[in-house]
Amino acid sequence: MSTAPTSLTTPPAASPAADQAIFKVLPDGTVLYKTYQQAEQAAQQMKGAKQGEGAKKQAQVKLGETHLAKDGQILPYTLGGLVEFQLTGLIVVMVVLISLSLICAAIGRLLRSLLAAPVVPASPAPLQSPMPTAAASGIHPGLTDQQLVVLLTAAAREALGSPIRIAKFRPLAARDLNWSAQGRNVLQSHRLK
Repeated sequence: MSTAPTSLTTPPAASPAADQAIFKVLPDGTVLYKTYQQAEQAAQQMKGAKQGEGAKKQAQVKLGETHLAKDGQILPYTLGGLVEFQLTGLIVVMVVLISLSLICAAIGRLLRSLLAAPVVPASPAPLQSPMPTAAASGIHPGLTDQQLVVLLTAAAREALGSPIRIAKFRPLAARDLNWSAQGRNVLQSHRLK
């Protein structure tokens, strides 16, 4: 013999004392009936009363289940309804994304136009002489390349204590700076051993 369910979560009658089939109402709201047949009858009554309320919303149903339509009718959920619901959601999402993209593009253009406004100089630029000065042509401000070589030669002779001969002089290029960066990397890397 199989065991039958003997409880429902809500009583069908207005008050449990008025219904003679109810055995006991538990504190959590569970209703215990005296017999299995009375429990089945109460379940059928509740199902009939809640048929309109028991339908799920369209976003919650699966294919083949019933859902509550916009006009209040209970309709089966078909493949056509599923496609229509999904396409409506996709169109809404795409419209929102395109709108956001257009707003961002408009803000970018506005910022570019504000930042690219022509700047009027406060005073006219001074006239430059057609002949560049010797100080402006060197790599060190205020010294020509020849003066810088003489200064570095004198400093090297004092530091080493013997005569120095400069064979070649040229400013460092960007690729030459890679060697100094590599040397700093080796000197500054203190790895625990």
